[in-house]
Amino acid sequence: MEILYAKCILYAYPHLLALAEQIDELVEKKALASMTDYTPCLFQCENIIDLTNQKARIFQLYNFVNELLAKLTEEELCLLDYKYFKNALGKDVSNLDFTSRSYFRKQVKIAEKFAEKFFTNYINCKSFEQKYLSMDFFKEMLNRVKDMDQISKKNKPMIEKIALKNNKKNTYSNQNLQNSIAV
Repeated sequence: MEILYAKCILYAYPHLLALAEQIDELVEKKALASMTDYTPCLFQCENIIDLTNQKARIFQLYNFVNELLAKLTEEELCLLDYKYFKNALGKDVSNLDFTSRSYFRKQVKIAEKFAEKFFTNYINCKSFEQKYLSMDFFKEMLNRVKDMDQISKKNKPMIEKIALKNNKKNTYSNQNLQNSIAV
């Protein structure tokens, strides 16, 4: 689960400050609507306090991720920026070779490294579940990550077959090339 949670955090990271602003707006609207809301005052206050606590947790998560990102190499930041942040960091990704298999391996390794460091140094999985997965935003983000993960797992055998087929073609053409050179 660590890797899924880490991917959820990485995809959410560029949107955390906007999410905090939305919570501010929601708190303001709830406060203004309290005049016409006939639910008990205690219930209304608890809702506002809960939203305020959510905002504090979002800022805490944002700061944790910033701290961890500061410890990564430039190449790792470029990989994360391209895949998860959609170039929100403004990193130059022109030097990345997106067609090589090493690119995909590097993406897997950086996600694993992020997960390991994040859940070792900042927060554990149980705390993440309690603090963040109670928020609808993170529940939805986790569901999307799970869906993407399932799609990639379904496509993996097909990708491996295509790679194997391409390797056989390359081997065959290499043998023909060697035979023609030998003649």
